[in-house]
Amino acid sequence: EGTRRRTRGVPQGRAVAQSILDIMADAEHITKVPGIRAGTQEGSAEWVRVEKYHEERYKNKRKSFVKGKVEAIFWLLAGYATLTGTNFIEVIFTDARINRSFLNAALIGVALILMVMLYLIFWLSLVHDVDWERLFNAPDTDLIAQRSPHREHVRHAIGLASVCFALNMFCFPIACWPVWQFWTIPILWVLSMSCIMMLHFVPSWSS
Repeated sequence: EGTRRRTRGVPQGRAVAQSILDIMADAEHITKVPGIRAGTQEGSAEWVRVEKYHEERYKNKRKSFVKGKVEAIFWLLAGYATLTGTNFIEVIFTDARINRSFLNAALIGVALILMVMLYLIFWLSLVHDVDWERLFNAPDTDLIAQRSPHREHVRHAIGLASVCFALNMFCFPIACWPVWQFWTIPILWVLSMSCIMMLHFVPSWSS
């Protein structure tokens, strides 16, 4: 009896799969992703068209991935050269010309940003296996994201990091201006970009 039951389920499952393929093919004008209808012969014009689309999509994704990594490496090298060439760390902590009030405010902002990154990347992604990027970018119509207990925490955390980053755009230049003057802006810009590009090499543990 169990064998007959499993045999009867095979045609039903095949019918469901065929229906899904047809729906995906019908939705091409909406999704812009070509689909193969059930019964399409391998090697046919429709089969080749869909296969070519996905091959091109994979190649473009791969090119974008490599380009992003190369750009990230460039910014990291530029940041390292700027950091060592200006003795940035030593100067901001030892040079008497640095505005200490604004520097302390900026360092507090940096500490808060690092705490947010640790919370998102390690605590949520690694410990709780939460795709925090999806939760933050999900529209209000996404019912799964709305039901997540982490959604509001993610939004508040990213909001806090954004405020700290905006304040640091004023605090760091004011603190460092007495030392580097007009060079302060490009120095801080390169260092900021190198810090952002470090995220390209942070692994994602969420499924």
